[in-house]
Amino acid sequence: MFLLDFELIRRNPKVLIGYSDVTALLLAVYAKTGLITFHGPCGLGQWNSFTVEYLKRILFDGEAIVMGNPTEIGDNLTQVKDRIQTIVSGRTSGRLVGGNLTVLTAIVGSEFMPDWKGVILFLEDVREDIYRIDRMLTQLKLAGVLGQISGFIFGKCTDCLPGRGYGSLTLEQVFDDHIKPLGVPAWQGAMIGHIPRKFTLPIGVRVEVDSKEGTIRLLESAVL
Repeated sequence: MFLLDFELIRRNPKVLIGYSDVTALLLAVYAKTGLITFHGPCGLGQWNSFTVEYLKRILFDGEAIVMGNPTEIGDNLTQVKDRIQTIVSGRTSGRLVGGNLTVLTAIVGSEFMPDWKGVILFLEDVREDIYRIDRMLTQLKLAGVLGQISGFIFGKCTDCLPGRGYGSLTLEQVFDDHIKPLGVPAWQGAMIGHIPRKFTLPIGVRVEVDSKEGTIRLLESAVL
């Protein structure tokens, strides 16, 4: 369990970097202090050139960069890996907030939930049956979260399978049920989650997103 002294954090605003299971900590710090936190690689992850480049440019160089999936096709005629799927086409802007879906839903109703009005919500998960993704998005809808957002990004759901039940929904059908009716720009397949190559996402920074192109453009530096 993490015990946080938020007044101490205010007096000593150090960068907090986290990944997946610490989504609750990252969101709590942002909700309580307004400090920017970072959803990105962890120490045990793969520090490849893609991951390191985004981390370096955002945290060390302070660039307001554009993040987009890799586009190399290799020996193929078209791109077959890391493709995006547009749910609702369009552009919008807002503060980037989100994290691991399972952990995020676990703090619904607590004082550590951020303000979701006008937010660009990003989510990812790992080893969850699709019916559980459906259930958790339903929880966010009933809690009033989805009705407030201005954009939606889903990263990777690693090892998220239909399960053994008959007639399971696909992830695409789940997004059609929960996200498409919102009418906000939305896409899935971003480089976010339990994957070797990933973005570093500054929680709380204003961004502009293009769901047709699958891009996230920072409108301000994430660091001072």
